[in-house]
Amino acid sequence: MAESSIGFQSSVHCDAQTTNNSVRQSSQSSRKITVSPSYSSPSSTGNGVPARTCDWTRSLVDELGLRCVCKHPSDIVTEHMSAALAYLLPHEINDLDKLTDILGNLNNLDDESLCEVDFKSLKYFPPHEAELRKEVTFKEIDISTYSIFLKRFGLGLWYALKENQPVISEVKYQYLYEQFLQMFGVLVLAQPVVNTESTKIFRKEVSLRADIVCVSQKDDVRCSVAVCEVQKECCSADIDVGPTAPKLRRTDNTSEDLPVAKENTSLPDGLPAQHVGQLLTYLPKSICKEALLGMTVDKTSVTFTRLFMKADTMTRIRTSSRDSVRLKEEERPIIYYSKPYNYLLKKDRKEIVKALLTLTILEHRRVKKT
Repeated sequence: MAESSIGFQSSVHCDAQTTNNSVRQSSQSSRKITVSPSYSSPSSTGNGVPARTCDWTRSLVDELGLRCVCKHPSDIVTEHMSAALAYLLPHEINDLDKLTDILGNLNNLDDESLCEVDFKSLKYFPPHEAELRKEVTFKEIDISTYSIFLKRFGLGLWYALKENQPVISEVKYQYLYEQFLQMFGVLVLAQPVVNTESTKIFRKEVSLRADIVCVSQKDDVRCSVAVCEVQKECCSADIDVGPTAPKLRRTDNTSEDLPVAKENTSLPDGLPAQHVGQLLTYLPKSICKEALLGMTVDKTSVTFTRLFMKADTMTRIRTSSRDSVRLKEEERPIIYYSKPYNYLLKKDRKEIVKALLTLTILEHRRVKKT
């Protein structure tokens, strides 16, 4: 199938200034978690927990004793959905790679940022659905849905660039990612229709509304597949004074993220403390009993996450005070996270699309646990 039959076309300004694709660097707390033989939360400067997660600090999140593990987006999604009794067969993995190349092509859209896309040369036209259907071997992927939201994504991109404003608002970035998610079959709810959720953290009531909630079509109660935060300007409360924690470095000869230290015991750079609060608050609504997927969006860069926390651990975090939590190594919650991927870049987009297609396919196959 010809590449020109899918999506929309764009040309890049030859003189466009390349903008930084990396997520914002936030300072890490100076606390160091020691877990031998058990984890004890460090003394806090106060017993209060901010009721708004946008006021959470990285040091507060450190007190949860998170273990942080870096993985690829598709691995995070596959492992999460496998816990819900949904699997891909060996031969389907190759088919999924082929489908990812086709549906994620978007006519070779390949730019660092929206600032580099020349909207005057952005020509949108609908895909040839009949040709696409010949390439799709998964009954869970609806080409009509893909076509509808591809149109919306293309038009949204055109209008966002047409205004020629110096700053593109977070609202427009959120709209674009909503259409991008739905293009690949993910069912979403977004503000203002998203309900406020609440839970207790260290005996304090915390309430919030995620920017985007990916929902299941099968369940009414445990209906959250993933929660997504579109990053705003960093709250001042999220900045702690102290040296940064070990970072991840990316080498030229590998796509893997190599940790400088064997284990990150503090929230990785670019992953806001607020997002951990979102995962904790929406966890009771997750389709998986003790885990929840997440995503953070910084302009057009997407980071995948997954929080895993045993039910007993969650109960203790809810009912204990900040300075009295005692967790053994095996009780500590784990947050899996990917490096950020830019959905405007062709190479990065493939990783995102593969993860979203995997999520859609396995969500349809998921067997509801009794």
